[in-house]
Amino acid sequence: MNRFKTEQKIYEIGKVKVGGQPGENPTFLIGSIFWLGQKMVQDANKGIFDVKEAEKIINTMHTQSDLTGVPFAFDIVGTTEEAFGKYIDFVATHSDAPMMLDAMSPKARMAAADLAKKMGLSDRCLYNSVYKGVTDVELAKLKESGIKMSIVLADNPKDGSLQGKMTVIEEALALANKGGITKPLIDTSIPAFAPDMGTAVRAIPIMKEKYGHPVGLGSGNVVTTMGWVKAHVAKEFRKGCVTATNAIMQTMGANWLMIGPAEQAEWVFPAVAVVDTYIASAAADLDTKPLSEEHPIFKMFL
Repeated sequence: MNRFKTEQKIYEIGKVKVGGQPGENPTFLIGSIFWLGQKMVQDANKGIFDVKEAEKIINTMHTQSDLTGVPFAFDIVGTTEEAFGKYIDFVATHSDAPMMLDAMSPKARMAAADLAKKMGLSDRCLYNSVYKGVTDVELAKLKESGIKMSIVLADNPKDGSLQGKMTVIEEALALANKGGITKPLIDTSIPAFAPDMGTAVRAIPIMKEKYGHPVGLGSGNVVTTMGWVKAHVAKEFRKGCVTATNAIMQTMGANWLMIGPAEQAEWVFPAVAVVDTYIASAAADLDTKPLSEEHPIFKMFL
C-alpha cells in the first residue's frame, strides 16, 4: 500500500467526511433501506412500511457506527414520489445520517431530488446516479435541487475493459459537473458476477490516482449473483464471502462501499472496521495519520 501522488480530495456530507489518502478516513458505508422486496415494505408505491422495523434498522446502523467508528449513509430506495416523501421524512426525523436518493426511474429520482430541496435536506443528500446517457432534463433538475454529491458511474455497456471505464468516467464526470455536482463519488461499476469483474477492482487505485475523487463501488450484490456460491455455500456462511469482497475493495483503496441491505450492519460494520484499522496501521509507516479520533483504529486500541 502506498500514498497516492495526486491530492486525494475529502468531501463532507452532513457530518461525514469521505475520501482522502488510505488511513486518513474510514470507509464510508451506504446501506439500503426500503428496497424492493424488503419484508417491512408493505406497499412500495404508497410508501407504507413497518415503522417499528424501520426504527430498529436505523438504530442498529447508528449503534454499529458508534461502536466501530465507521460512518454511513442510508440508501433510500423508492419507486414513486409519494413513497419517497414518506421515506425521506421518516429517515430524516429518526437519523442525522446522510441519505442517498436511489431509484431505477429517472422520474422518481428527479422527484426525490425536488423533495429533498423542499424539505431543506439537500446538504444531507447524495444522488444515485449520474452516468453516460443521463438526460439534460435530469441534470437540470439535479442542479436545481442544490444536491452537491452524487455517485458517478464508470459504466460502459459496450466496453467493460479498463480503458472502456476510463473513457466513460471522463464523460460522466463532465455531466455531473453540468448537474451542479461538486462532490463526485466515482463508482468503478462492478458487474454482476462475471469473468471481468476484477477490472472494476483494478480501476479503484487507477481512478483515485488520476482524479483524486473518492472512489468505491457497490459490493452488496456481487456475492448474491454468484451461481457457484448459491449452489455450494449455505446462506449463513455466505457472509464470509461478502466480508472478503468488501476487504478486497478497501485494501485496493476504496473510500466508500454500497453494502446492500442496511440490516446487515451488525456483521458488516465490525469487519469493515477491522480492515480500516489494518490500513491505518500500515499507513502510519508512510506518515499518514487518521484525521479523526473517531477512526476505528482508536476504537480498537484506546
